[in-house]
Amino acid sequence: MKTIFVFLMLFSLIALPALCQTPERTVETEIAVIKTEITNLKEHVNKGFNDIEKKFDAIQKNFQQNFDIIQKNFQQNFDAIQKNFDRQNNIIIACIGIPLAILAIGATVWGLLANRRSRKDETLEKQIEVLKEEIEILKQQRIVNS
Repeated sequence: MKTIFVFLMLFSLIALPALCQTPERTVETEIAVIKTEITNLKEHVNKGFNDIEKKFDAIQKNFQQNFDIIQKNFQQNFDAIQKNFDRQNNIIIACIGIPLAILAIGATVWGLLANRRSRKDETLEKQIEVLKEEIEILKQQRIVNS
């Protein structure tokens, strides 16, 4: 049993340097694998960012198109409402203005006619006064003559 143990120790000492060199190679290969994995991960992350940028650009372009369409529709609707508002204003002005114009013309004509009548009345009153004075004068002459 001692001999087996001694041989086992001897073979262990012989194999010890080989075991020490293997981990160095393994570490180097693992470093190389890690570097390639990091490179692959960077490429994957960059690809992901590029995909996100493309999607963001597409969303932004779509948003701008939708915004332009909405703005165009809003402007068209606003213009239509403005036309209707102007048309209603014209109708309201016509509904108020025409009767007021008719009333103003009527009042002016009425005033002219009233003024003309008052002038006629004044002339008639003057004539009546003149005639009354003449009647008084004639009465006094008749009284004096009788």
